[in-house]
Amino acid sequence: MTNKYLAPLILAVDVGTTSIKAGVVSTDGRIGALRQHPTPYRLAQPPAFEVDMDALAAATLQVLQECSADEDAASIVAVAVTAQGDGAWPLDRMQRPAGPALIWRDGRSNEVLRRWRSEGRLAAVAQMTGTYPTSAHQTTQMAWLKAHLPERLAHVRYLGFAEDWIGCVLTGRVGVSIANFEHTYGHAHPPHHDFAHSAAQVLQLLDLEWMQPLLLEPTSPLQPRGTLLPDVAHRIGVKAGLPVYVGPFDVLAAALGAGAVLPTQASSIWGTAAIHQRWVTSFAPSEIGYLVSHPQQPGRWLRFVATGAGMVNLDYWRRLLYPEVETGVRWTALESALEQLPPGADGLIYLPYLSAADERSEEAPGVLGAGFLGVQERHRRTHYLRAVYEGLAIQAARIFRRLNPMDVPLREVCVAGGGAQSDLLTQLLAHAAGLRTVRPRCTEASLLGAAGVAFTALGYATDLNALMQTLNPPQTLCTPNAAATARYRAQATVIDGLLRALTEAQQARSENADDELA
Repeated sequence: MTNKYLAPLILAVDVGTTSIKAGVVSTDGRIGALRQHPTPYRLAQPPAFEVDMDALAAATLQVLQECSADEDAASIVAVAVTAQGDGAWPLDRMQRPAGPALIWRDGRSNEVLRRWRSEGRLAAVAQMTGTYPTSAHQTTQMAWLKAHLPERLAHVRYLGFAEDWIGCVLTGRVGVSIANFEHTYGHAHPPHHDFAHSAAQVLQLLDLEWMQPLLLEPTSPLQPRGTLLPDVAHRIGVKAGLPVYVGPFDVLAAALGAGAVLPTQASSIWGTAAIHQRWVTSFAPSEIGYLVSHPQQPGRWLRFVATGAGMVNLDYWRRLLYPEVETGVRWTALESALEQLPPGADGLIYLPYLSAADERSEEAPGVLGAGFLGVQERHRRTHYLRAVYEGLAIQAARIFRRLNPMDVPLREVCVAGGGAQSDLLTQLLAHAAGLRTVRPRCTEASLLGAAGVAFTALGYATDLNALMQTLNPPQTLCTPNAAATARYRAQATVIDGLLRALTEAQQARSENADDELA
């Protein structure tokens, strides 16, 4: 078979929350043979989200096989793995699944999180990790399992993340990549001596010392996890012994893959969740969101805010409001109709907290829930859907205003993920944030980022940032309109007040309930 892309090639896979994607990435940033399978779930009944790890591995190998079958396998020089972050992925002593994995969307640990917050533990952990624990974190989920399903922990010997499980399937070696580990268990920099030391302190703060033997020493994604096992290589149709690079996890990989590598650039990754992020040069443990290290540059961190205000909202309301529209088609015609409505959706405001346990950008206790405000009889379904689009864009803008004071002012936002294919959402983000938005040539940013790390590790590039700028150049630019920006900023101020009022009401209701019980 003739290779259609510039050799050498990286066979890259992104094990996401909604789907598993794989493709072959060339040195000029083209992705060939892109294939996709739904992510298989054992249980998906909110707030519970569990994955059968063997089923996930089988689906991943299948999509890798489909990719390699469509390309010249001899040109593939490595396999690169990225995957969804957080969650609890347990293995036994035989390196087999010790039960189902709890993914980041599993919100059953909310009760643990509320208790830790009231006890002041979250802020103490953030001093070590730069990240406040969430219900998505491995620590909160393991504490919940210990309290409610202790039998699941009986055979756990190793604890990793989604990318580590796939890396183990491909190489037969257990391990954990730095980025997921450090925002959970601490960074190895002064005043901490090493990862084990920082992890021990975090676990002590959370009364989870029993977890220490389950943790592995993290490694850089620039180091190969191992080589491709012969039987796995035969199954997916590539050479045995190829190096396998595991990590960074999808959020960090997407920031790189979107080409947002400069201090003035932010990135928005519109997937099942919506991730808004920028690079910083200060540790700043009290800031909103997660903090993970740059794979190659010491003293450079990615500060990202993970939210539930992503494609879950659009998919839900599209199905509900427009059931007659075929699933999976391009929404160009519908978005054109929405564009005809003026900013503000004729007074409708949408709070995008549809999956409340997934929302990690608001410092409000409890479950908010999504909702429309300002509903009038004159509103039609176009108004409702327009309000949903605006709600997502305004939520992103509120986050970027929190991130903007850091280091240097932001000038632009690079967009990627499924939502980046929407012209309307991309333009609304520019208006709401008051920043130009850039859609790069390829929106499969996680695949590109993982492949870029592998190319750099193999010596095809020396500077990862410079490589990513060339792999995914800008294609479309949207600029903000001053009047629209002012309108959306005013709406964001209203939302800020609404959330404060909702939080106060929720706290008062909780206190009243406690008084009644007493």
